[in-house]
Amino acid sequence: MSTRSKSWYKIKRSGKEEAEEPMKPAGRVEYEDNMNNHHFLKINRLKKADSAEYQFRLQENEEGRKPGVTLVVTGLKVKFTPSAVVTEDQRVTLTCSTSCPLTNNTNYIWFFNSRPLTLTENQNKHLVLDPVSSQHAGNYSCAVKTQNSNRSNEKTLTVHSKTGKWITAAAAGLCSFLLVIVALTVFLWFR
Repeated sequence: MSTRSKSWYKIKRSGKEEAEEPMKPAGRVEYEDNMNNHHFLKINRLKKADSAEYQFRLQENEEGRKPGVTLVVTGLKVKFTPSAVVTEDQRVTLTCSTSCPLTNNTNYIWFFNSRPLTLTENQNKHLVLDPVSSQHAGNYSCAVKTQNSNRSNEKTLTVHSKTGKWITAAAAGLCSFLLVIVALTVFLWFR
């Protein structure tokens, strides 16, 4: 009767180079086996450096590699719709996004200028500012509500004053009106 060794391996590829590292069950890494011959690798507190291919090997006589599973760890990002620069009274939707699929009942935490926002309802991946005002201008970040919430990088929302836009538009209109009057006066003068 031969002894079978069970191991998980982390495979990192860079171009044609490949590095293989055995995963030892310690610290953030746990192995779990069940009676149905299922073998699980659990990595707690994922980091971007954990992105790699993971292969399970049951070795009796080194029977060759089996396909592994690829893990891509990405961070959260804040996205603004329609954009990060808006005018007062517009509607702005902030979305906390990740390339990893999350369940619909995931709770999120939103931060404004590094302070958690206190919202009356359960927070989801969207934060709607409708209508947006100059008080909403600032830095936003988000996190998924877990034991070890990792926050996204801050993104800045810029809100232009509606009055400032009207003053600029009124000044441009007045200039156009004066140019028409001057042109009309010159035309009549030469006639």
